[in-house]
Amino acid sequence: MKNFFAFSVIFFILIYCSTTFAENKFKFPAPILTAEFSKMDYPPLYPTYSWLPVPKTEFYQVQVFKVDDNKIVRDLKNDEGFDRETDWQPLNEVGKYFWQVRVVDKKNKPLSDWSEKKFFEVTAPVTFAVLGDSISHGGANYIPAGQLSCQWETYCAVPIKNLARSGDTTEMMIDRFDSDVLPFSPKVLLIIGGVNDIREGKTADEVIKNLEILREKCLKNNITPIFGTLTPMNEKIILAKKIFLTEKDWRTERKKINAWILQNGGVDISAGLEDNFGELREDFTPDGLHPDLRGKMLMGRAVENYLQKNFSELIAEK
Repeated sequence: MKNFFAFSVIFFILIYCSTTFAENKFKFPAPILTAEFSKMDYPPLYPTYSWLPVPKTEFYQVQVFKVDDNKIVRDLKNDEGFDRETDWQPLNEVGKYFWQVRVVDKKNKPLSDWSEKKFFEVTAPVTFAVLGDSISHGGANYIPAGQLSCQWETYCAVPIKNLARSGDTTEMMIDRFDSDVLPFSPKVLLIIGGVNDIREGKTADEVIKNLEILREKCLKNNITPIFGTLTPMNEKIILAKKIFLTEKDWRTERKKINAWILQNGGVDISAGLEDNFGELREDFTPDGLHPDLRGKMLMGRAVENYLQKNFSELIAEK
């Protein structure tokens, strides 16, 4: 009898412990996802996955799964911060995908369950696309690029595939043109680049030469190239934020580049962004380099008006 009682106590303890362990398998709750690819006309070529950070955590694992092939195509660990991770490999294969995130430790041991799955689809061909840098990618520390409000494309009623990549110079855009643009066969490619070039001290002539190369690559592939003006910068804020900026006269170089762009039928996306000194308005930027929500709204509407005016037949085909 005593043995039976002891056995029963041990049995119930084991059941209780196993149940408690199952209920508390992970130390933290699963992250809540914030990137909004499924709400966009097209997911970005270089997606920034984002989530609400879980308190008292440091590391997250991001997985991207291609449904069509039934395989994991990305397995990333965040190194940009507690709430985002950019995929620096182009997601250029047509198909259906989902992504998910979980909390891990520095050795990649799971500390939470996986988040819910968020689905999106990569399609091709597209009618309109933009090749650019962080201005078009959606760069800015205050909002992750995967959220709708961080991209000027959101405020353009004409669907535009985002082929931009943060940090790019015009030379980098040339280098990745074949691999990043051609798989989507756009009929019209908006090219917005050069800010990083002049920030690093490149001359207007150097930038224009690269823009001409991009134009020739477009024409060779039956793509209509459209250039967008370089957005202004605010030097005082940039220096205060310790963002690199050349000591050379970038203002003069920017004016020369924009004059060339407008002479070649480009779209002025800078209108309304400049103050009386030709710099990015202080109330329109958090870091002196990237326009904020209001600035991106102006950019998106400028692009929309330009496309509606010049490519109405292509838009009607949609």
